[in-house]
Amino acid sequence: MSQATKVVLGTVLLSAVFAVGIILSYVFA
Repeated sequence: MSQATKVVLGTVLLSAVFAVGIILSYVFA
């Protein structure tokens, strides 16, 4: 895998985790 692919995958992964955290905070608020 190239460096750019790793960066893109990492960014997508982080934003997905962030989105899940926001959704969970709304659900359990």
